[in-house]
This record gives sequence, structure tokens and C-alpha cells, in this order.
Amino acid sequence: MSEIQNKAVALAMQSEGALEPQSSSARGAPFLKSALALYFSLGGDVETALALATAPRPATPLRVDAAVANVMVEVAVASHLSDIDMVQATYNRLDSELESMPRHK
Repeated sequence: MSEIQNKAVALAMQSEGALEPQSSSARGAPFLKSALALYFSLGGDVETALALATAPRPATPLRVDAAVANVMVEVAVASHLSDIDMVQATYNRLDSELESMPRHK
């Protein structure tokens, strides 16, 4: 794993405890919450969000690696349009929160 991924996992573990007992599907809600926060910060509206959330699901869902790649492309575009470095923004948050957060036991 990359350094940034390791730090992100460490931050999640500090606030939530062990991640291993969780299923991948259990991470769907926290991911959606973060994705919606980005969507609305980019100027998205509730009506479109609801339409997307209630649209029929594809018969054959994407593999996780393909879906992650799609998300990363969109995050890169959003970062570019907002003139921010997505990796630096992530490091800034991780470094700040990892230093100040008490460790979960």
C-alpha cells in the first residue's frame, strides 16, 4: 500500500478501532457520506443527488478496482478545477488529525 493509504487506514483505525471485522460493504455509507460532501461542495443539488441515488443499478456492477479508479479520476478532476493538489490536501488532513487524535483502544 502507498504511504497515503497507510495513513488514511491508521486514521480510520484511531477513530473506529480494528477495521478487519468490517466487510467492504460496511464502508459504503461512510464513503457515500464523503462523496456527497464533495458533490455538494462542488455545487451539486439535492434533486440530482436523489435521482442518481434512486437510478436503477447496473445488472453487472463494476469490480471494486474499476470503481475506485473511476472515483480517483473524478477526485483528480475536481481537484484540478478547484486548483488544489488532491494528495497534498489529503496529507494535510491526515497529518493534522493523526497528530491530534487520541488513540482508540
